[in-house]
Amino acid sequence: MQVSKTGVNSVDALYGVIFTGNIIPNSWYSTIRTEKGKPDLTAITILSEILYWHRPREECDESDAGGIKLIKRFKADLLQMSYKHLLNKFGLTKDQSRRAIERLEKLGLIKRQLRNVETDNTTLNNVMYIELFSDRLLEITFPEGYEPPGRKNPTRVSEKTDEVIGKTQSGSMKNPMTNTENTTEITNIDYDSIYQAEIESVREQIDYEALTRDMGSDRGMIDEIVEIIVEINLYGTEPQLINGERIPASIIRERFRKINSYVVKEVIDSLRSAPRNIVNTRGYIMTALYNASSTYELGLDMEVTRDMFRREASAWEA
Repeated sequence: MQVSKTGVNSVDALYGVIFTGNIIPNSWYSTIRTEKGKPDLTAITILSEILYWHRPREECDESDAGGIKLIKRFKADLLQMSYKHLLNKFGLTKDQSRRAIERLEKLGLIKRQLRNVETDNTTLNNVMYIELFSDRLLEITFPEGYEPPGRKNPTRVSEKTDEVIGKTQSGSMKNPMTNTENTTEITNIDYDSIYQAEIESVREQIDYEALTRDMGSDRGMIDEIVEIIVEINLYGTEPQLINGERIPASIIRERFRKINSYVVKEVIDSLRSAPRNIVNTRGYIMTALYNASSTYELGLDMEVTRDMFRREASAWEA
């Protein structure tokens, strides 16, 4: 078939080329946004990676009935994804990835599961798996409700080159490409419910409703403080760098239990006056929370001491 070219080399050179890998639909830029209304590029990037691993490969069914057999790219029942993988591939820090994944959860697109995984030599704790909700993904990808293009007529992909090789050929798909190990699940605890329950507990501890009512413009910082406390309470195992020293997570948790609305206000006030070139914002806030809770407790002790002294002085004068 004769092809009439455009005359623009950069356009004509790409005719017939089928690009593979991650896909970012334009609709995501308007449906996945930050609190400020801007596209959340980090969440969009991570979702494109999750989508890639959930796009099935195909191979011809060797049975007499023929047809197409769909092959998943990962080995376990859910996609295993680590913060290290996101760092190596996209240069995202753990804090950036965590925030983005939480946003995708809030949008109803995914759900995290933390599992203990057995290997030949040891047990890996809190390995993160991602469950993708495809119906919700299609809802935000095709907001107008039209049939996704090509959904009814998939093409085949070569295992070795990751290139589309056409509808009439078969790719060798006996060992599909994967980014996960074949692991054994130890627990099926609903970590999402536990996470949400801890959020509510921390919000009650700091009188969240009153804080957001009085300090509406600082809601983003209040939410960040809640997330940090929740993360330490649930997942903190390694010592954290506080005031230049490695403080055990158990001690930090104990200190964080004393945080209330007054401590949060003090920390937010300190953040307003903080230098703008903070490299590790999460670490800075954690240190401020740790110090402020200690200062607040010391202040209460001093107030009690002054109170007792005034009462004793009054008794002497009488």
